Amino acid sequence: MFVKELPEEVRFKISAGEVIESPADCVKELIENSLDAKAKRIEIEVIKGGKHYISVKDDGVGIHPEDLPKVILPFHTSKIERFEDLLSLKTYGFRGEALHAIAQVSRMVISSRFYQEDRGYEMRVEEGKVVHMREKGMAVGTRVEVFDLFYNLPVRRNLLKKEDTERARILRLVRDYAMARPEVSFKLTAEGRELLNLPSTQSARDRLEEIYKTKFEEREIERDGLHLRVFVSLSQKKGEVKLFVNSRPVQNRGLTEYIKRTVGRRIAVCLLEVPPFAVDANIHPKKLEVKLQKEGNIKELFRELFKGHKTHIPSLNQERHPYKAEPELLGILEDTILIVNWMESLYFIDQHLLAERINYEKGQTSNKACKGAIKAGDKLSPTQVRAMLKEWVGLQNPHTCPHGRPIYYRLPLKEIYQQIGRER
Repeated sequence: MFVKELPEEVRFKISAGEVIESPADCVKELIENSLDAKAKRIEIEVIKGGKHYISVKDDGVGIHPEDLPKVILPFHTSKIERFEDLLSLKTYGFRGEALHAIAQVSRMVISSRFYQEDRGYEMRVEEGKVVHMREKGMAVGTRVEVFDLFYNLPVRRNLLKKEDTERARILRLVRDYAMARPEVSFKLTAEGRELLNLPSTQSARDRLEEIYKTKFEEREIERDGLHLRVFVSLSQKKGEVKLFVNSRPVQNRGLTEYIKRTVGRRIAVCLLEVPPFAVDANIHPKKLEVKLQKEGNIKELFRELFKGHKTHIPSLNQERHPYKAEPELLGILEDTILIVNWMESLYFIDQHLLAERINYEKGQTSNKACKGAIKAGDKLSPTQVRAMLKEWVGLQNPHTCPHGRPIYYRLPLKEIYQQIGRER
């Protein structure tokens, strides 16, 4: 039907590579497949940092039953047919390698219902071959489950990082795609615990502020087919630059270094839209780096933005409810839960899990970080708590403890006011 084998002459021109080296690589490829399938909701689940289990579920258009066995074959894709198609490429994937590569190093189950079909199908794959296929009742969309990554390559499996490190990599990856595609909702769970739950939004700034828990200013410019939006944090944190080209998270050393010198120790998220023919994602096996035509023109746009020309910077002074730059401690519940007002939300923070994460990011092992951390029931002074909260907002991963448990529960103030019938 839609999935076809790439001609040999096209294969030779495409940058080939072993795309699966870690659980995060699996998640990346599966998320991109979901986005290419026009998904509006993507749910990711991992166990043991993705080493034992990965699931990516979407509500996209699904896979046609005739195409299902083809998707695990090498160089089979519905994205391109000729090398020239790369010049007008609007999808994330194009090589037809990802599911084939994953199937070679795991036990995989693909369940999918095509949007024009009244039933779905489940296909089980082992050692790269289909071992079972059956009809399955399910909603339109696709779910790919990956079991026991590198089970047949023990040396490669032993090279994987510890579970917390692999889990953190996946969290960063999902956040990147959530920043690139705010109109898509993303949910990530690990060991049954929710790490990320981002509802869809039409506002890129709202999505960034939800992820980073800080306010951003927005600057925008468009010229000669180039459209650039830059979001810069108002607070000074660890300097971080995120670059997205045509909604693809990418690396480009020249641009990244230039942006860092411009914004200093602030977060900068750059959303660049260029014509498909002006960007080459085929230079890197994992499509992580891109080559841009007219890179000098793009830098010139940045220069204009930060000189104040042709920019749009929202006035934060017009907000009815100014945000609090520092977390405000409201109280401590049962010497265990810190109640905090910050960024238009109430946070209920487990003091032990927060202390454990702080210890862990200071270089302690997960076991040592846990044993040496403040315990539930320990009495803390307001001064101690404020010091912990100051460290919390600067953590690399402020969301979960080293074992994957959520550090806090967040309740937006807007929801509280809605529940009691007041506007805010």
